[in-house]
Amino acid sequence: MDTMQHAIMTENLAPLSPSQQYLLLHSSQPSAAVTLTSELLHASLVAATANSHQSNCTVQRQQQERPTLRSPSCVSAPRMSTSTLAMLEYSVHACPKRMARDLATVFPGKDLSKLLVVPTFQKCLHEMVAWDAEIAKEKDDRLDDFIRWSKAIHKRLEQLGHWSDMTDPASGYPCYSERGRDVYPDVDGCQMLLKYDFQNAGCCKILLHPIWGSKIYPATFFTTAPADVLQTVVQQVELEHRS
Repeated sequence: MDTMQHAIMTENLAPLSPSQQYLLLHSSQPSAAVTLTSELLHASLVAATANSHQSNCTVQRQQQERPTLRSPSCVSAPRMSTSTLAMLEYSVHACPKRMARDLATVFPGKDLSKLLVVPTFQKCLHEMVAWDAEIAKEKDDRLDDFIRWSKAIHKRLEQLGHWSDMTDPASGYPCYSERGRDVYPDVDGCQMLLKYDFQNAGCCKILLHPIWGSKIYPATFFTTAPADVLQTVVQQVELEHRS
């Protein structure tokens, strides 16, 4: 006896798939064993549909409740900036209060109440924690790229009357402003803003980019310009220096 015959004999539709139940409901052939009412079949189909809908709702609810990796400080999600100046990924963040307190000793005398922090990443060929002549050259090249990119944006923002600066990744000191008693740690700052993973290598903390891993060159730009002004300036710089 096959599954459909057994279901008819026992009036139990549970073993049948929805498609089998549908075929049974709409079959024009009378059953010699027993006649099932359409109400029973419809009730079974409704129950199966309800169970399926409930499962879908559960999945959707779990997806909605799944925590997002995007930082609450993020004003503009990571995006690529491509030009002859540099090819780098950047994002824009409203400076958290905790970070603002620390930055007050990096940029002394500056009003940082509306500060935007712009972490940048350049993809590298090598692990930047190792040391040899080839890696040293790549570090210098990535630093030069970041300086060109940041300088172009800094110049335009300055023309618009907005303060901006960048910190030297090698020293942590500001490039344009007066030096404070503290330096800015790019890795710690990026980890706080973007929640990226990191690993320890001796006394060093290595940031892990979600796509490029540890083969990255991080550097940071700062400005008190509004986010929309900053985005417009970045786009203008990219258009002016098309690759």
